[in-house]
Amino acid sequence: MSHLQSSHLFSVNGLVVVLTGGGSGLGRTMATALAVNGASKVFILGRREDALKETAAQHPGTIIPVPADVTSKASLEAAYATISAQTDYVNVLIANSGIEGPAARMPPANADGSPPTLAQIRDHLWAIPSEDFTKTLDVNVTGAYYTILAFLPLLEAANKRRPAPQKNVMSPPLAQVIITSSIAGFSRKVPAGISYNMSKAAVNHLVKLLSTFFSEYGIRVNGIAPGLYHSDMSSRNFAEGDKGVSDGSFSHDAIPITRGGSDEDIAGLTLFLASASGGYINGNIMLTDGGRLAVMPAAY
Repeated sequence: MSHLQSSHLFSVNGLVVVLTGGGSGLGRTMATALAVNGASKVFILGRREDALKETAAQHPGTIIPVPADVTSKASLEAAYATISAQTDYVNVLIANSGIEGPAARMPPANADGSPPTLAQIRDHLWAIPSEDFTKTLDVNVTGAYYTILAFLPLLEAANKRRPAPQKNVMSPPLAQVIITSSIAGFSRKVPAGISYNMSKAAVNHLVKLLSTFFSEYGIRVNGIAPGLYHSDMSSRNFAEGDKGVSDGSFSHDAIPITRGGSDEDIAGLTLFLASASGGYINGNIMLTDGGRLAVMPAAY
């Protein structure tokens, strides 16, 4: 039963992928995992050209940097033109770009231990410029949405390349969009900021909306909701020089399996969703958090 061998189930050989936010963090790991496992082309988008080139240098010719700003429709149009000149189709689009935004959360307790007054809360949150608050949604939600719209023709072209169905033979996966969300989108606690939690909650709903909207066109839409992974954005939660991936790095109260997410964790989930193994997944948001979401009310 060769069709049940892992080499078949998790194969991404020949896939063409577009991935935003590929210059660092989870995006860099995703791009690398796809490249080392046989993807044909992985186009990585982001604003920081130097960071994109650092990622691409690990697998030149397979990982292709394309500078782009997901908050600019003109920039996305230019990225689409660049990529469509190099490929006729895209099998998987990973909308991974994201920012944390301002630390819009409740102020700390007063020196005497009393909770902040409503006046203190107002002053604290009012001081954050509304433009900074809105920018979080511009990148995390609107940027993801317009990125998906930009590449719909290439996703459709991938579906047109699929062979005709054969009775009792599983068809290859339909084209897919994967959006990076966060467990913050499910939590009523705000470890990062209100705008960040709001944006990720909107992303979760965007997955549900688009998976329904595009169902008749054969384009799947799924989400990944990571918990605590080491990155530039989350580094304050880790000891210096420690990525927190070994058992005992965190307490059971913070993360039940006592460690943060690893490169292997996010790479494995990416390969699962992009390969034949994930071909029956649609409209789902995959949590990868070591159980953190279940204990977040206690942890904060």
